[in-house]
Amino acid sequence: MLLPLTLLLLAPLPQAEPITATLAPRAPDESESLRWSPKAASVALERKEGALAGSLRLGASEAPAVAVRLEKTAGAARFDVLCLDLDRDGRFDASERLTTTPKETRAKWWSSFDSEIPVPVPEDPATHAPAGRRPYPLSLWFVEDPAEPDAKPALRWTRRGWHEGQVTLDGKPAFVLVNDMELDGRFDQRDAWALARERKGLFSAEARSLETHVWLDGKAWRAVAVDPHGRSLAFESFDPGITEAEEKAKADLYAPDRAAPRAKVPLAFGHDLAAALERAKREKKRVLVDFETTWCGPCKVMDQLVYSAQPVVDAAREVIAVKLDGDEHRDLVKRYKVEGYPTLILLDADGKELRRGSGYHSVVEMVALLKP
Repeated sequence: MLLPLTLLLLAPLPQAEPITATLAPRAPDESESLRWSPKAASVALERKEGALAGSLRLGASEAPAVAVRLEKTAGAARFDVLCLDLDRDGRFDASERLTTTPKETRAKWWSSFDSEIPVPVPEDPATHAPAGRRPYPLSLWFVEDPAEPDAKPALRWTRRGWHEGQVTLDGKPAFVLVNDMELDGRFDQRDAWALARERKGLFSAEARSLETHVWLDGKAWRAVAVDPHGRSLAFESFDPGITEAEEKAKADLYAPDRAAPRAKVPLAFGHDLAAALERAKREKKRVLVDFETTWCGPCKVMDQLVYSAQPVVDAAREVIAVKLDGDEHRDLVKRYKVEGYPTLILLDADGKELRRGSGYHSVVEMVALLKP
């Protein structure tokens, strides 16, 4: 049964019949990866007899949960075994045990696993396809931080695969992709989709919610209904009242920052907070602390577009700027209660916090943060 997308029920449908794409689950190979993927989900774990146990849910709400258990092999210092109750029968068979070699990255120990959980699928009332199971490929990882021995343990995971199909649009082949962005094993308007003329184009396409239209050859297409088990997607062409180029220009959040005048010399950052605070007290200046990491995408964009902008350099003339890597300065991350990156904190000459912000800051927002 196809579930209608609620957003589209408010709009009149055109005369043409919707296109229905039959979808099948796909797992990526070494040459395939999406530009977009779901945010990771978390499984809370409890300590039980030297192991860590929990469960995750996929598929229909009435389906049993998938039990998970992290263990250590004899003599191992880190968790190197993951048990997954793939058939949901309440026990772990030998085939449901995965092993790995934990690796140290950024002073933390990572235990990573790949698996595939079968998700029950009922009979399709439209095609009378029999009930069965569809594969749900996923990656799982456990991170142990020796500096945080009392941290609550959690198993992180995300989907590796997607559902994919092929149709004919305007007399030519087209490829359709739907991805479960909610990580619940079901499909609805909260998930994402893409269209492309060539299959490889699916992997470079932008993530678009099923509530949002996509573009193909300058024509807009909107989803009408999606099968909750990912077996099919119905969609149709329509006029959104805007061209693809106009929409892209409107959605370009970085355009004003790219257009900002460039400074001859970007804002200079030190990396010693204690020295910066001493200097600030001596010179009666304020201190800007930028908490970042090497893997923070918005941090890199700010380096390129924001800290090189003349208005930001001008606003920071009486400010001592410091960049701190959150992975290297975890004591300061705790002290200043940093919860994400980038985190920007403005301190007065005595080190008292004046204001802060988190996430990407535009040129205008950065100037406002630095105001006296």
